[in-house]
Amino acid sequence: MRHEWLRRALAAMGSCVILAAVSACGGGGGGGGGGGLPILPPTGNVPTQPGPSAGGRVVADTFQSTALGAPYPIEIFIPTAYDNSSDAVPIIYALDGDATNGLPDTRFTNLKNILVKRGTKAILIGIGNSARRQEDYNFPGANAYHTFLTKELIPYVESKYRADPKKRMLTGLSTSGNLAATALFLEAPDNLVFSYFISVEAAFWQQETQNYDLEKKMFDALAGRPLPVTLILAHCVSGGNEPNVTAMYRRMAARGYAGLQLLDTAFDATHVGADVLAFEDAIVRIFK
Repeated sequence: MRHEWLRRALAAMGSCVILAAVSACGGGGGGGGGGGLPILPPTGNVPTQPGPSAGGRVVADTFQSTALGAPYPIEIFIPTAYDNSSDAVPIIYALDGDATNGLPDTRFTNLKNILVKRGTKAILIGIGNSARRQEDYNFPGANAYHTFLTKELIPYVESKYRADPKKRMLTGLSTSGNLAATALFLEAPDNLVFSYFISVEAAFWQQETQNYDLEKKMFDALAGRPLPVTLILAHCVSGGNEPNVTAMYRRMAARGYAGLQLLDTAFDATHVGADVLAFEDAIVRIFK
């Protein structure tokens, strides 16, 4: 195993230490388990009816993907502020939504708690079926998963809720952190679906050649045109997937992408513990 999963599962979440937050050239707008970390099943059953939540409500649903031929349970957090207005709001798509990563709660629940804590007026979509994570988040399967996400799930969800398409965020941890970054490479320059890509402790080493090839293809296709999105590459201070995440950051920073907000953030935490810290940091930066 690339990482010592038991140490991570038992370790404390750690306190946040932001070591760097660097913008690459210009302004612009906007899972779990790297290296063999086991993804444990969710604790308890997901409710099939809307359930109460402090600061909002949670709705459970299931979407059958044609692109992937598999069902994907989803959980939707709707903040109280959404029900009290008619405004379109930011929407966050969280990969590995039903993964616990050795923690007591699922990734969806942990990220939802951050939104409640901060009173953030945003919808959170937790996408389940993390049992397929290696197949879905890495190539070649990531191509079909990205089609499912952008052509099937997003239209389905956003036909039901008042989401602002200019304020879509995609977030993933470790293997799902791969897709949270490489989705940008697939979408740019002409088919940007998300404005914010939050990749935490991405396991880029799992498909390094493909990542670099796609990033170069994106750079060449842009031909100097602006890339008006935010990409946050978050990682542990040391250990975890830091070397690979830092290598990707440096590679992209050296390109001098016009318009791209490229951030490198580091946290004094475990591989899994960095996720909540990085997410809260991103929420503070983006939804000020």
